[in-house]
Amino acid sequence: MPTLLAAVRRARLPVGVPVYVGSYGPSVRVAQEVATFPECRYAPMFALTNEWYRQRRRLPAEQEPLVSKRLGGQVPPLAQLRSTSARVSWGVELGARYRDAIRAAGDAGAKVDAWQLDEIVPSAAAAAAGVPIRELTRGVVRGLAIGRPILGDVTMRGFVWVAQSAFGIARLAITPELTTFWRTLNRGALAYVGEEYPPFDGDARAAARAGAAGQRALAAGGPVRRSLARRYVPGMTPGYDPAPSLGGNVHGWPRPQVNAWRAAYVQERARMGVAGFGEFNFRGGNSRSTVIHDVLSALAAGLSSSASAASASSMRD
Repeated sequence: MPTLLAAVRRARLPVGVPVYVGSYGPSVRVAQEVATFPECRYAPMFALTNEWYRQRRRLPAEQEPLVSKRLGGQVPPLAQLRSTSARVSWGVELGARYRDAIRAAGDAGAKVDAWQLDEIVPSAAAAAAGVPIRELTRGVVRGLAIGRPILGDVTMRGFVWVAQSAFGIARLAITPELTTFWRTLNRGALAYVGEEYPPFDGDARAAARAGAAGQRALAAGGPVRRSLARRYVPGMTPGYDPAPSLGGNVHGWPRPQVNAWRAAYVQERARMGVAGFGEFNFRGGNSRSTVIHDVLSALAAGLSSSASAASASSMRD
């Protein structure tokens, strides 16, 4: 984290561009590190599948009597949630448990500016079969956004990450269920982060145009989806920890070739119009200071060259 934050300071980002930084779960130490950088905001990440939050509700003893004991235990498997009401209610509770962790960190001295949700999963893009997971997910987004007002939580918006193979969700024919899904995301999402994760291969500008499929699908929809399209952020990785699901430097190119390809991709996405840029997985080979510097420099150049210079960037460890 110190290496990442130092690179943000050196990157010459356009004035006024906030950089949201976070890793999985709230950390007072990380929040305090982030707070020392005026341009940075702290946005911890929550994984939809994290079992710790699913096990039970965890509140300080003095707060427990203020919250109904209903839904305080284990979140049931999705297949056991037989109704829309059950799926949405448990989703709201799970999202509220994420806010419980944020509130606890705040009580311990952390300043939390936003959250990040990992992720809208591929199965959510199935028309009929995707209904249950979409209902659970929309509950989670609502729970994250509103928290528990009875415990003093105020509305907080965040970054919703979307798997590349879930981009097709925006092309599904609209139904009452999907209308509610999109409206919930629109209210809760500070940005809609499409996990483009391109493999560094071929023509970078052509790859950028192909990678924008999720944003185009949103832009072709109704007014709510178009609103999310205007808050669309391309999700990328530094590239030195390549994996089938993460793309990156799949050919083992030298640093100058990687930098040139990344710069061309970022510039083309900026030219197309985005609300910022997102980077994931500053681990392994991606954690080197030279790599982080190269990534931040490319993003700074992309933001400087486009109308997105007043927008936000999101990074997660």
